[in-house]
Amino acid sequence: MFINKDLLEFFGSMMEIKKQKRDIFNSLAADVDDSEIKQTLLRIGMDEQRHVDHLQRSIDLVNGESPVPTSSPQPYNQQPLSVSSDNEEQQPAEQVEETVPVVDEIPVHETIAHFQPVIAQTILPPTDMGERQHVNELHVQNIPPSDSITHPKFTTSQTVHNMNTFKHPLGEIFGFTAMDQSPKAKRYRSHRHCPFNNKVPNCTNDQLKNPLGVCSVLHNDKPVITCPVRFREDWMITDDAADFFFEEGTRWSSLTEVHLNDANGKSAGNIDVMLVAYDEQGKIIDFGTVEVHAAYISGNLREPFEYYMQEPKSNAFMDWTAQPNYPQPDFLSAARKSLVPQLLFKGGILHSWNKKMAVAIDKSLFDTLPSLNRVKKEDADIAWFIYRLELITEGDKERYQLKKVDVVYTQFLSALSSITAISAGNVGDFVKFIPELGS
Repeated sequence: MFINKDLLEFFGSMMEIKKQKRDIFNSLAADVDDSEIKQTLLRIGMDEQRHVDHLQRSIDLVNGESPVPTSSPQPYNQQPLSVSSDNEEQQPAEQVEETVPVVDEIPVHETIAHFQPVIAQTILPPTDMGERQHVNELHVQNIPPSDSITHPKFTTSQTVHNMNTFKHPLGEIFGFTAMDQSPKAKRYRSHRHCPFNNKVPNCTNDQLKNPLGVCSVLHNDKPVITCPVRFREDWMITDDAADFFFEEGTRWSSLTEVHLNDANGKSAGNIDVMLVAYDEQGKIIDFGTVEVHAAYISGNLREPFEYYMQEPKSNAFMDWTAQPNYPQPDFLSAARKSLVPQLLFKGGILHSWNKKMAVAIDKSLFDTLPSLNRVKKEDADIAWFIYRLELITEGDKERYQLKKVDVVYTQFLSALSSITAISAGNVGDFVKFIPELGS
């Protein structure tokens, strides 16, 4: 009896999912002008209806009823359309009866416990001429419930297989991708936690009370780190820096936010991370510093963040591209307002002390810097550790992982000279705008 009850609940739940998917594809087909794509969407809708029929037969069997064999109905009782050209009249195609098993075609992975909603992402954008672009193939993943895509938005002509082609700027929110609806991701979002070794458990980006919990933004379909704390994942930056600062086997520890003054007692800022080496008796024998540089942001990032946080499940697939002040990484401001001053003041003090500096920097930001004169590791004052976020899969979830992709060794003075060098324009272009005195 209990087995039958469980089966009925399972089949009933699966039937509701299949009906929702059927209705979504049929709705999409109604809005598409391209005949080939319309046929594809209708065919998928019919496949979902077949699954509904099979599940109904299974329910009848569990209830001890004899299932009535029927041919697979068409969505909304419509005949499939056979199209020979754009100018010819559409005629109903022949129905082909097929014999299908009652239960065997139901995929095991589509049980309720493991159903991961991902939006249907065949994209049919209107062109400048008001026509739909032609798409040859349709790749469809699992479809979210109909309430989350009541008004599907067509964006660009591409097939989306993961988060790399989202139409919003949110790469990571409190350490997790926008579409991660796991219990852990929900807990971090609800408590505003930071998973990347912040000085306190909570995120403190922008504000303490209402933090802007965006670790990275999507730019040209790639994640760009915008929060300095994001570099602390697994403390990879300290391990890499220690390899540059100290000999192998040296005992060391790390400190964060260490205040630094100049000779006049004026503040030169806080050292992001300081590595301290000790001898066997615990005496300090050496130290080095790590400066972290993420990209700045231009535009309004808080607005899409706040909008997403209202309904993370349905808003994970929002299209934000038409909104004003769409946020973008600001690499120039990051270099001028952060990198250059830190290199000049903190780097200048450390250089006078003959201490080494490591710079942890996002690859996208580093690529905008002038070319640096490389030297051997043993001759370097500064090591530029270049990181990026790479998409990895863990079970049925995807997340971004910090990865070092390169290291550049430079001397302090040559690096400072290269980064602060100004490319002057033509003086004549400047002078011609200065008014002259009349004779």
